[in-house]
Amino acid sequence: MGFFMRFFRKSEFVIPLTALILWMLAASMPVLAEGVRVTHASIYASEEGQYLDAEFSLDLTPVLEDALNRGVSLTFNISLEVLEPRWYWFNKVLINFHQDRRLSFNPLTRTYRFSIGSLYLSFGTLEDALQALTHLNHMRLSEAGRFSKGGHYEATLQMKLDVSQLPKPFQLDAFSNSDWNLVSKPMSWTVKP
Repeated sequence: MGFFMRFFRKSEFVIPLTALILWMLAASMPVLAEGVRVTHASIYASEEGQYLDAEFSLDLTPVLEDALNRGVSLTFNISLEVLEPRWYWFNKVLINFHQDRRLSFNPLTRTYRFSIGSLYLSFGTLEDALQALTHLNHMRLSEAGRFSKGGHYEATLQMKLDVSQLPKPFQLDAFSNSDWNLVSKPMSWTVKP
């Protein structure tokens, strides 16, 4: 009985400390938000190379929509990885594709701007801009001959809000507020060229 009493007296401080540490870790991790998800993805080959078609479903949280309408640019990162599974060694990475897509609002002209690098499109409504942001059509991934006929490859696609490209005060807020952490659940599928 004495052993149990000593154990419970010591654990009075351990349990609240453990709970506090777990709560802090959970608050700092990105939330797999229901606001963004992969709805369709496919990789196909042509004579010029391998191409990706993909669609995402994206619903901005009220906090993100308010920040966007106040002039904060939102950068979304799309990442795709295609692996060739090998039983004798580590899997071989065939394609490692990343693309940043930026969404911003110009209060002077009351237009939304969707951009990839230096190319941009302007839209009158947020819905139209989100439509352009969430659709990838005929996106070239690699040159021809990367996949072999009859091979099996594993592809994983994900989209997330890149909080590292937000202004510093918003980055700090993103650590404690899950409204800023939009991350889709990775979609995995087998590619058979």
